[in-house]
Amino acid sequence: MRVIQVPVGVSQSISIESHFASEAPCSSALGEFIVLRRSDTVTQPGAVSSALGGSVTINCRTSQDVYSGSWLHWYQQRDGEPPKLLIYTASTRASGIPGRFTGSGSNSAFTLTISGVQAEDAAVYYCQSFVSLWWTFGGGTRLDVGSDVRPTLTVLPPSSEELQQGKATLMCLANKGFPSDWSLSWKVDGSSSSSSSSSSWEQSRSPGVLEKDGRYSWSSTLRLPADQWRKVGSVTCEATQGSQTPVSETLRRDQCSQS
Repeated sequence: MRVIQVPVGVSQSISIESHFASEAPCSSALGEFIVLRRSDTVTQPGAVSSALGGSVTINCRTSQDVYSGSWLHWYQQRDGEPPKLLIYTASTRASGIPGRFTGSGSNSAFTLTISGVQAEDAAVYYCQSFVSLWWTFGGGTRLDVGSDVRPTLTVLPPSSEELQQGKATLMCLANKGFPSDWSLSWKVDGSSSSSSSSSSWEQSRSPGVLEKDGRYSWSSTLRLPADQWRKVGSVTCEATQGSQTPVSETLRRDQCSQS
């Protein structure tokens, strides 16, 4: 038997598709396979967080009802390890899985709940649906385990060498925050990147880096022409996350030695 798999990338999901034709000893033609594309998607959040001992729920939605209303499985993948089956057919725990993992839902809406969260539960969780002979994986939800911590921000000015080349690059360092989904944004003289005056800005942000202490660090850069930088009064980097109080750090240009 020959298996054909076609990975299809979609937003927040990975579809793995295969359509098997039955094989019969009297007809070699029946041994061929047909590969079809389909529009099914499985959607789940990118990240959730929980304190030690807390409870967290991960939602999973499918664009079509799954087979028999319950063919939805959950997997856990810790860093550096292969995925492990946790829950199958929506609510049945796999062998050896602790009772604090609970699956529920039907048709197109499902949840995985973890009660009494432990440090070892920090991992990426995938839901997987079965519809019309196709298995489809969601994009995965990272569970961060720990207490909320606001990062410390530092804004670094452009170098004099770069300014002489007509460019100005500022960097914002965000250190030791939790969970992993803090966002960094910039304001120049009080104007955000969405304003019309920011057309000459370029912003970029690095992925969060997990430190040994379980907290995360990020960086973001702001690029603008040197002549615009010389007219700037102040630049602010702001970090935001969910309901936590935002953190900001402002750099005034007159504090810098560069011209």
